[in-house]
Amino acid sequence: MSTQLSVAIKISILSALHFDKRSKRLNVNKKMLWVSIIFLIFTATNAVELSGILKLFTPNDVILSAAADNMVSKLEKEYMKYLETGVETPTFNYLTMQLGSSRNGMDKYVRNIHKLKPVDEFFVCVVCRAMVGVIDRTFRDEQNDLNGPKGDVVAKKIAMDACQRLKVQTKEVCEGLFDGHWPILRYIIENTSVDAKTICSFYIQFTFCNVADHPKFNFNLELDDADQPSIIASKSNRGRKTSKDLNILHLTDIHHDPLYEPGSLAECDEPLCCQRHKSLAIGTPKAAGYWGDYRECDLPWHTVNQAFTHIRQAHADIDYIFQTGDVIDHMMWSTSMAKNKVVYERVVKRIYELFPEVPVYPCIGNHEAHPLNLFSPTYAPDSVNSHWLYEFLYDIWSKWLPADTKETILRGGYYTALPRPGYRIISLNNNDCYTDNWWLFYNGTDMKTQLMWLYETLLAAERANEYVHILAHLPSGDDTCWNVWSREFNRLVRRFRETISGIFNGHSHADEMHVHYTSGGYAVAVTFNGGALTTWTYKNPNYRIYRVEPKTLQVVDHETWIFNLTAANIAGAAESPRWFKEYIFSEEFTDDLSPAGLDNLLEQMADNPRLLEKFWRFKMLSTDQRLRKGCNRSCMLKTICRLAVTVNDQRRRCEELTARLIKAMDSSYE
Repeated sequence: MSTQLSVAIKISILSALHFDKRSKRLNVNKKMLWVSIIFLIFTATNAVELSGILKLFTPNDVILSAAADNMVSKLEKEYMKYLETGVETPTFNYLTMQLGSSRNGMDKYVRNIHKLKPVDEFFVCVVCRAMVGVIDRTFRDEQNDLNGPKGDVVAKKIAMDACQRLKVQTKEVCEGLFDGHWPILRYIIENTSVDAKTICSFYIQFTFCNVADHPKFNFNLELDDADQPSIIASKSNRGRKTSKDLNILHLTDIHHDPLYEPGSLAECDEPLCCQRHKSLAIGTPKAAGYWGDYRECDLPWHTVNQAFTHIRQAHADIDYIFQTGDVIDHMMWSTSMAKNKVVYERVVKRIYELFPEVPVYPCIGNHEAHPLNLFSPTYAPDSVNSHWLYEFLYDIWSKWLPADTKETILRGGYYTALPRPGYRIISLNNNDCYTDNWWLFYNGTDMKTQLMWLYETLLAAERANEYVHILAHLPSGDDTCWNVWSREFNRLVRRFRETISGIFNGHSHADEMHVHYTSGGYAVAVTFNGGALTTWTYKNPNYRIYRVEPKTLQVVDHETWIFNLTAANIAGAAESPRWFKEYIFSEEFTDDLSPAGLDNLLEQMADNPRLLEKFWRFKMLSTDQRLRKGCNRSCMLKTICRLAVTVNDQRRRCEELTARLIKAMDSSYE
């Protein structure tokens, strides 16, 4: 299909849509729009190259949604025919060929959904809906010939056929993922009424694929906040540095890979490399570095151990350690209870050995679970329950945690503790908001239990005049955190803004922060993200040290330490990496780390693109490849927006800042 014809299609569709500014409604020439959509869908599902038509549309385009619906319907129907008859029709072969050839390298496996290009989002959307639909029909329809005692065999046949036919991943990866996840997925499918469209809408939030309504999965916390004063200004009470400041080490996303082998192949077809095929890599740029690798690789033990040893030697004054999850590697298709236990215990015990006198406060990452990402409700049957993980973690964590944390850790992997009078730590297992956690599809209101516990704990802290630090793995504004959870969590943050002195996350592998706002645009809290120790992907290993004012527990400064992986690998095993202080926040940006102070910094970044670009360099941990690539206009807009979003459908402050940034960038080119 020619470019001119493709553009003509989109113009004809858009011309059928007219936005009336006065009524603020979208008027539609229905006949013209219908004709255009039919033509587009026909073209999109019969074109020589599917990716060609997708380049014309944005991820939020209603036309892409219609095209996806059409292709899903066709693919699901044709797949069912194939399974029932064994006959591959020309339409079936053509659809699967188009989807299989549309994949864009490894992006779908090493990037979150919201970072994918439209062609990859389209692939994920269509494959998710069609294949979940096929499995759904197979195992819910009692009259279906494919159901019955051989159901598990049939399901694996479907999954492996789709994996290879659509080029989803290697056979080894698909088989491992299926074997690990299928028992839980089958239980969920057979015991919930959620359909394929709803499941995939949960998984792919905020794109054209998210078109389903979820009334059964919405809830509001019942908060006793009727007598709370209106918020009329940003929280500006500012902590000052003192000689008695606490020093808190933040470690996150360690991702130790016990199979890492220096010199092995660092460019492979799986989501994690640097483990094998050494003979193919020797003497080539594809060989994995000694201390780690910027590509899809996690950390060898000698790098993890060297990092901990360096921290012990460089920082003798650490008062507390926050460890915000993801100790386990990215070999998601080959996890097991035994393997995860061995890796986790090895890493955490080494921290305890090197810092025997320093209290450690951990929380759970999505990679700690087996199967990956799945955290069941307490009432799930033993065969699919996560209680094994909570029991194991309590045995490890109990070295530093008080005995009264046992009940909630065993219930769901969360707890609260008092390091000293007036200072409370609350550690959440917010993986129940993670959209890759399939238990969301079972009963989305289950997560209300932990949030109500958080409310009650914060209320007790408020009455006791305690200040609180909240630890959680996922940032609430991340696209992979379910919007209902993040909305209700942020209601709690606003309600207890005077009690909460800091929030600390991991997961994103970026050195960043997020400002929490009210609906009126007032800044009330700040989340600090500590980057990641792992290099996966294209990051220098790093950790953070916070200076915390001892009375109100406010973060008054922080510094990030890194080593340059390129230089370390050139030296190799003969020399330990040279860690250095990458930056001190107060020296590069501002010494006012109150919510109001950081909101003011965001305004400065929006008006001064160079200041924002400097923040982005530190966010990317000064990684060589990232700096060479730079941050283009789209990258800059995403960077400023992410700083100001903690609930994904509440983007007022993001829109204000991006408008200012666009104006500033445009004026710089005049």
